Amino acid sequence: MDKSRQRTKNYKLNESFIIKSKKSWGREGIVILFTLIVWVYCITVIYFFIDVIFSINNEYPRLFKVSFKMTNSDIQVFFKIAVALLVIIYMMLSVWIFYNKKRFGSLTRRKYPGVTTKEDLMNLDMIDEDIYEILQREKVIVLEMNPIKDRED
Repeated sequence: MDKSRQRTKNYKLNESFIIKSKKSWGREGIVILFTLIVWVYCITVIYFFIDVIFSINNEYPRLFKVSFKMTNSDIQVFFKIAVALLVIIYMMLSVWIFYNKKRFGSLTRRKYPGVTTKEDLMNLDMIDEDIYEILQREKVIVLEMNPIKDRED
């Protein structure tokens, strides 16, 4: 387990991990359609806000503003409030991080476990010692059955 195995170009290691499934063309078409609708919606909203922020007054955003009975100044005030809230929340979280680092940063309660030894694994009584030795010795391991014993609770 300590040494890396040789890499060969002919052996495709990850091929056994790839899950292949049959996909329905109808379902994939619906997923693509909804994805495109969401992308168009997002681009429209971004275009709308850019038009309002820079007071470009193009035709399509103007139609949205008329239908929702809004003006550029209303939307700009909303945008300014949203940015101000974002900055306030960011500042509050920054202060909270600073407070936690000052208050709890010097504590050393966490102790990470040491390296797992053979004795630790054998004490679990979930694997036989001969199987453990085989797993440690071999460079390539192909499991046909689970070597870990089922626990009887």
